[in-house]
Amino acid sequence: MDDELLKEITEARKLNQAVRANTETTDRLAPHARLRRLFDADSFVEYGQLAGRTSAVDDPVLADGLVGGVGDIEGSPVVAVSYDAAMAAGTQSERNQRKFTKLLYLSVEHRWPFVCFSEGAGGRDDEPLASPPIAVVPRSRFDVLDGLAEMSGWAPTVAVISGHCGEGHAAIAMMCDFVVATRSATISAHAGPEVSAQIYAKRGNADLIVDGEGDAIVQVRRLLALYLRAESTDFEPAEDAADIADIIPENRRSPYDMRKVMHALVDKDSVLEFSSTWGRSMLTAVARMGGRTIGVYANQPKSPLGGAIDAAAADKAARFVELCDAYDFPIVSLIDNPGYMVGPKAEVEGIARHHARPLAALHHRTVPLYAVQLRKAYGLGPYAMSGWGSARRIPELRLAWPSVESGGMSLEGAAYLVKRKEIQAAKSKEEAVAIRDAYAEQMRESSLALKAARSLQFDDVIPPAETRDLIISMLSRTEMPDRRTMAQGGVKKHAIDLR
Repeated sequence: MDDELLKEITEARKLNQAVRANTETTDRLAPHARLRRLFDADSFVEYGQLAGRTSAVDDPVLADGLVGGVGDIEGSPVVAVSYDAAMAAGTQSERNQRKFTKLLYLSVEHRWPFVCFSEGAGGRDDEPLASPPIAVVPRSRFDVLDGLAEMSGWAPTVAVISGHCGEGHAAIAMMCDFVVATRSATISAHAGPEVSAQIYAKRGNADLIVDGEGDAIVQVRRLLALYLRAESTDFEPAEDAADIADIIPENRRSPYDMRKVMHALVDKDSVLEFSSTWGRSMLTAVARMGGRTIGVYANQPKSPLGGAIDAAAADKAARFVELCDAYDFPIVSLIDNPGYMVGPKAEVEGIARHHARPLAALHHRTVPLYAVQLRKAYGLGPYAMSGWGSARRIPELRLAWPSVESGGMSLEGAAYLVKRKEIQAAKSKEEAVAIRDAYAEQMRESSLALKAARSLQFDDVIPPAETRDLIISMLSRTEMPDRRTMAQGGVKKHAIDLR
């Protein structure tokens, strides 16, 4: 081997190590530090560490503002890249985007999850010519977006946003299945004003908001572990699972926190909730039940809408069902809602169009669906939660708790229609409410779970405490996806709808 050439390569690597050390002093983690935390210890294999802004071996901008490679998360391969805001402001160049697409190719070819720490100011305006010249058309940044579109529904893609994510970097992040952002992060598109990631989250454009990059990496590892290890033998039920019935108030009009029900049903400390500030009347989370990775979506009676499904909640449910189906997560649906939102605001938002989205997603699903009705289900609300009566695939299991009541509309609304003349003739508001409530209570007897089950609207009516074990028994009969062999002759079901 040529000693002089080997010396040049060694010196270039030393320079790269020095650059890494210098960037460790920035306010946020340096790219190499991010990737070392993301991957299992000593598993990171870097690609293109000697690639600079030019072809010279003494180029001071090594890795050209993008560090990337392959590593393991809990023993399974994952591809990751990180822009480096300390080098040329983390801007996108023809060369570092070629590195990006090479790593995307590995993800697509082997069905490996892909993680991108997206931070920077978009494209590089002062990019120098390569020396010596290379015969490559500089269109690679478009290849990046094409590659992410190809990955959608094939294997999870995750964007982590900290600092500022602008223009092309924002486009990359929004193409990913999951977006994790720090509270201090900002986002802008097409040279627009910087907007906080928390505002993006309220519009469904960021799935998790965390305190810092360290927290973001912890959550990314949790998410990918749930995907990569679809089954675990290390689990235990929540401590309050036996007392789950106590979560539902005796007063049928009283709200309660569906999160408590969800946490009680699944394995202890396994819930990873998405988009908590968007579509707040709908909860979506990935968790484990009996060691199996599942998706859970649920109405939230404690929300300002009382669990009613508005346009945002419908879109949130539809996208979540698509995501679970694409990545083979069985779905558990927890139902307690008074139906879809009504009124002028809902109509202006186009609620009729939005309510169709979850029905379409449920129609095309291929994973099992286990629907549990806890209390209310009126109008078209239960359709969005289970597809009952509208999907070619009805729920594999449809359960009801004794507290269930359901019908074409709320009991109070129906009572008003039937007793409208008496209510309007009432001498006081209190008398009108009493007339309405008395008739609603009469109708309630015909809407209870037992009568619905006798007409086979439910497969069974069970005590709440039996719910977890019954669903686990069904999950045990569901074939497990083998992530290691899925790329071999595997077929992508479908892409996931953008937010």
